[in-house]
Amino acid sequence: MIIWLTGWQGSGKSLVMEFLKEMGFSCIYADKIVHNLYKSGNDGEILITKNFGNEFLNKQGNVCRKKLKKLIFMDVQNIEKLNELIHPLVYKKISELIDECLALGKENVAIEAVYFDDNKFGQIVDKVVWVDRENRKKEFFINKPSRVDCILNNNGSIADLKKSVYYLVR
Repeated sequence: MIIWLTGWQGSGKSLVMEFLKEMGFSCIYADKIVHNLYKSGNDGEILITKNFGNEFLNKQGNVCRKKLKKLIFMDVQNIEKLNELIHPLVYKKISELIDECLALGKENVAIEAVYFDDNKFGQIVDKVVWVDRENRKKEFFINKPSRVDCILNNNGSIADLKKSVYYLVR
């Protein structure tokens, strides 16, 4: 089973991923992929520097995500441009990692990512799961994906959430 886990910041995606890992899932984190892409000399850093300038690098030559976040909030078109640059790289790496897991016989894979592209992963992913929690800040540049197979409400106890995750995969 391949699960794509998404939701707004602070909704509990990481906690759900912990539960899935305990249940034997191989876990892929889009945010970790982005962090790696933004390191000095990597494809993401090169694209950011080329398209937005050196002012978005820190002293070590890595992309400074805080500076990028300010850029995003200045103009919504910046997030669209950033997504056009970085998403193909992230999706390529996610595809490679899924293929590696499957080649090793690891059939249960969970991907934690803010965005879901049905055109790229719709045929591969068994369930798109939206983790929802009341009173979470809803980022203006993140929309709920058009495909959501299940909503995990994270408004109760941790035990309740864990039970919901268990039923999701059984």
